[in-house]
Amino acid sequence: IMKLILSTLSIYIFTVSFNVSLSQTVGDALRYSTLIPGGTARVIGAGSSFGAMGGDFGVLTVNPAGIADYRSNEFVFSFSFNSGNTDSQLQGSNLQNTDHSTQVNIENIGLVFHKSPIKGPLLTSNFAVGLQQNISFNENFAFNGQTEGTITERFQDLADGFFPEELDNFEAGLAFDAGAIFDSNDDGFYESDFVESDIVNKSQTVDRSGQINELVFGWGGKFTNNLNLGLSIGVPFVSFEEERNYFENDPTDNIPFFDNLRFTENLTTSGTGINFKAGIGYSIKRVIRLGLSYQSPTYIKLEDNFSTVLEYSFTDGLLPESFEEFSPDGIFEYRLTTSSRTRGSIGGLLDFGDVKGFVNLDAEYVNFGGSSFNLTAFSDDPGEAIFEEALNENIEDQLKSAVNINLGTEFVYKKYRVRAGVGLLGDPSETSGEDSRRIFSGGLGYRDELFFIDASYQIRDTEESYVPYNLNNASRQQNVINESTVSKLTVTIGYKL
Repeated sequence: IMKLILSTLSIYIFTVSFNVSLSQTVGDALRYSTLIPGGTARVIGAGSSFGAMGGDFGVLTVNPAGIADYRSNEFVFSFSFNSGNTDSQLQGSNLQNTDHSTQVNIENIGLVFHKSPIKGPLLTSNFAVGLQQNISFNENFAFNGQTEGTITERFQDLADGFFPEELDNFEAGLAFDAGAIFDSNDDGFYESDFVESDIVNKSQTVDRSGQINELVFGWGGKFTNNLNLGLSIGVPFVSFEEERNYFENDPTDNIPFFDNLRFTENLTTSGTGINFKAGIGYSIKRVIRLGLSYQSPTYIKLEDNFSTVLEYSFTDGLLPESFEEFSPDGIFEYRLTTSSRTRGSIGGLLDFGDVKGFVNLDAEYVNFGGSSFNLTAFSDDPGEAIFEEALNENIEDQLKSAVNINLGTEFVYKKYRVRAGVGLLGDPSETSGEDSRRIFSGGLGYRDELFFIDASYQIRDTEESYVPYNLNNASRQQNVINESTVSKLTVTIGYKL
């Protein structure tokens, strides 16, 4: 009995903290640490490979030292059209294709103020301010199939060791109230209508939206010795929404008692953070260009608003019964420190007579495993402290450092530009071995003395694994492979002031 009491107490502390911090996972740390290369249409068209180049507002997200190359004031505005689709496959089942909802986004809006000091080593001293989008979370996918296992195993994991009145209000408590799990022996260990070998029809739809937009203040200066220096401060605004609808059913009556299950999860996350960037650029005989930049970890204060709904239908004897249970509205505030980033760049200017241009290679090192949560920033609950420690250990174990490679080029003929680029984003996962991300881009541009317009098209291929619900026994977890194709058409309009 004493052993059961001690076991129950330890599980209680862990589970209570889990239910208060409903959405904090390793996946959340990865989501807010991942930045998809963006900027102006010029930077995107050249594969977001601009670390040794300059003279474009988009370099603020790459290397702020590039702001030093401006020779005039400038206003720039970019917007994009985003679309895509995802092929999802539950292990052992068929593919299901889902189109993403089409989105129109403001990619950036900004001003650059140029100044040429009269005396001293500074040739330019330029200031930039604007808003840039770092990533869009727009995504829809769905899967369906027949596999062994059921989500009620998760509800049992959360409930075992507790009396019914101690169960949480978001998962296990709803499952008990709806009849999806029950304690026949009144011993604190729960049963369901399923046995391990049951083959269950299951499906889920996932709808995500939101973005990270960053307000950026930057300075860049060019010195007489071909050296550029740049600094910037970023204030990111995080917005993320997710609705997950999970279903199980038994249309052929293979599972006694059970008929249908629907579990809906709603999450809205918002927050604000801060980071800084520093960069350096150097030209060798005005042909070879080198760049090095560093972005600090981003320190973000986040708030989650979440709720769940569980509907369960079963037949007891000859009478079908159905229960629908609603959670309260949950709110939780916490802090997240994301990964730092270091980028090295090398580029060369091209001159073929009437045709000129550049080629640039960037390599970016991202320490994904360095992300960490602070779940006790606004609470002194000891249970949350225990969960925080376990979660941050999982981040260290499951995420690793990764290197992103971007290669891009631009060719100029009179007032016309042609661009192309490719990006290979490193796998941040220690465990999957399957995640891969490839980005291809191209673009066109026209530049007059005071006006310019650029357009780019970017297509991104991603393959990653998705787990619809977590279990203590990892061998019983479901696994879904998502293969996504996301496209973005970006247009930038600019004026020299």
